[in-house]
Amino acid sequence: MAFYTNKIVSDPEISAPLTFFSSISAFFERLMAAQTRSIEVDRMQRLSDAELEALGVSRDQIIRQVYRDVYYV
Repeated sequence: MAFYTNKIVSDPEISAPLTFFSSISAFFERLMAAQTRSIEVDRMQRLSDAELEALGVSRDQIIRQVYRDVYYV
């Protein structure tokens, strides 16, 4: 019987903690990105309609504008 893996691990004892800390790091990166986006939504909601028009965004498109690189809506 043959065993195949596409993961190359030279030392599994070291790899497990690195994987754990990498996932923790990725969690905090996503958290910071979400916080940054919510701040941007709040900032844009406080703009006047004229200022939003100058940006080429209507009030109902603010969320779509802020999340345009993440979600296709």
